[in-house]
Amino acid sequence: MAEILTYIEIEENNVLEASYALISGIKKANNETVSGVIVLHPEFILNDEIKNNLKKFGLDKLYILKSDKPFFDKNEEPFLISGLIKNVNPEIFILLSTTAGREIAPVIASILDTGLTADCTKIEIEKEEDKYKLISTRPTFGGKLMASIICKKYPQMATVRVGTFKKEEINNETMETVEFNFPSIMNLKSEIITYKKDEKNEFINFQNAKMVFAGGLGLKNKENFEKLKLLCEKTGAIMGATRKAVDKGLVDKKYQIGQTGSSTTPEIYVAFGISGAIHHIMGMENSKKIIAINSDKNAPIFKYSDIGYIEDAAKVLDELLNSLN
Repeated sequence: MAEILTYIEIEENNVLEASYALISGIKKANNETVSGVIVLHPEFILNDEIKNNLKKFGLDKLYILKSDKPFFDKNEEPFLISGLIKNVNPEIFILLSTTAGREIAPVIASILDTGLTADCTKIEIEKEEDKYKLISTRPTFGGKLMASIICKKYPQMATVRVGTFKKEEINNETMETVEFNFPSIMNLKSEIITYKKDEKNEFINFQNAKMVFAGGLGLKNKENFEKLKLLCEKTGAIMGATRKAVDKGLVDKKYQIGQTGSSTTPEIYVAFGISGAIHHIMGMENSKKIIAINSDKNAPIFKYSDIGYIEDAAKVLDELLNSLN
């Protein structure tokens, strides 16, 4: 039977929320059987709560592999996963476009002599007779065009940006669990000697954000972006920005949301002075509630918003801050 396989990513003692979203997104879009592979490192305990969550978000079958390396050492994972794929022969294998996904996916593709479409913003799965066809879409030419790519080799592989799918409960009745025991890989060409966790918190965790307040050129200057940051601190929101605001030097690139930045799917997304260019919309269009504030009544952002307010975004920002003092 044709199979769609996903990589379930873990970090220390947790499954990434984006892995649950990947499973439920594929399941809901295609209503097909979705399998997942998880590599257990010594620090990670696969408890009943995690298994129930995987089942709740739509996983039909869980393949379990074991590595004796610490969780941050991914050197062994591509070889273990490739061994699994050779045994179960999935037609499609999808990973998240995270640091780990970007690290292991090219190695797996090389081992299996197949293609890989990286950093996709959209994937579609079609069924032709008894086979799956993966159509992977990603930005190209500096984000000016979108390319839809089909792989002619198997498994068809892609890495998908965090935020491409929403996490939604599916509530499967059952989930099959299959454990594979491959020998540990020895004599790898590289080895991690030490590991130091980055405590600077430079990473913006858009994937778990409940509220995102994002600014565009309508905020006009750096001072207003500092005010937006202060509003986020007071309300518990995560700050975002458009590519144009980043290119103008108004805000750091780590805040960029869109086709060439991060993706996010919060409960509430507030756009301060954002026109609504398509490359920005692609990074936030799956937000549950979109509120747009813009002085231009014809701004494209209003086509995507649930609530639109025609006003100077900088003025509204000041009023919101004053109301919280």
